Amino acid sequence: MLNHRIRIFSSLLIAFVIVKIFANFTDVKNLFTNFKFPSFKFGTSESSLTANQIGNSDGSVDFTQISPAPTQPIPTSGAGLINQTPTSPAVTLVKAGSTNIPIQIPTSIPNPTKIPKPTKIPKPTATPAPPPITLDLRPGTNLAGIFQEVSRRMCFPPALLMAFNTEESWGFDYNTSATIIKIYNTYGWWINGTGNPCVGFGYHTATGIVPSDSVDAGTRCQNPIPGDDQGIMGIFQISQWEQDVSRKNTISTLPNNIDRRVLFDNALIFASITKNRLTTTPKSCTDWTDDEIRTVAEKHHGSCLITENSSGGNYCNDILRLYKQYR
Repeated sequence: MLNHRIRIFSSLLIAFVIVKIFANFTDVKNLFTNFKFPSFKFGTSESSLTANQIGNSDGSVDFTQISPAPTQPIPTSGAGLINQTPTSPAVTLVKAGSTNIPIQIPTSIPNPTKIPKPTKIPKPTATPAPPPITLDLRPGTNLAGIFQEVSRRMCFPPALLMAFNTEESWGFDYNTSATIIKIYNTYGWWINGTGNPCVGFGYHTATGIVPSDSVDAGTRCQNPIPGDDQGIMGIFQISQWEQDVSRKNTISTLPNNIDRRVLFDNALIFASITKNRLTTTPKSCTDWTDDEIRTVAEKHHGSCLITENSSGGNYCNDILRLYKQYR
């Protein structure tokens, strides 16, 4: 009887154990069946996430909210840095409510823009020299035009040429017609007889006689004046010596021939010798100082005092006054 009870109890115990083991085995199977490994993303930067962003409301961890960090290596303590190629700045997006906030992580400092150097001030282009004159007809259709052409070649004020012309002669002025100017501004007018030596100042001033190379040689145009005959002729009363000594300065303009009886030639010679009477070169080709004008006037005339007549005038003052009048 006792053995029978023991067998019944043992059977129940064994059945209970088997049921318990089977029940436990079913829970384990369900556990393994429903178990999912979390999606780990290595190399993330946890420093850019807050506690609210990492943890869910139920206490679990949502690893999908962690964005990739910059791919640059982070040096460890005591380890040297390996030469790295700079990459473009990385941007990490984190969730802040419903708005993605970009975080710019600079990887390098841009080089400062180079300040452009100032350009050099260009030098003015030099004015080319006028071409030489090879025609017997010289440039200029009136007295003003002739003096302008001389000024271009000799850097001499045209108004000063007109002032000396007015003081020295009386045959030509700004109102002289172009027809008369053309005759006496052509080389050889005294040879072919197109002009009158007494009108064109083609005679020696000291003797008043037309020289031997003219068609009207020996003709007396005025009474002689005291003094040596220096062959002075032309509107600026240029001597033979002045024509010869200035030839080195005028040959570039008149390479073929030159004569002080031609209006242009006489003005060119006068401008050359008058400018060389100054110790310093004037700063302007059109505007000279009062002192410069007085100096050349005195050296041209010999003195400022006029002794040829009883007027007792001042030659230097006359030239300066006329210069300012024509300027």
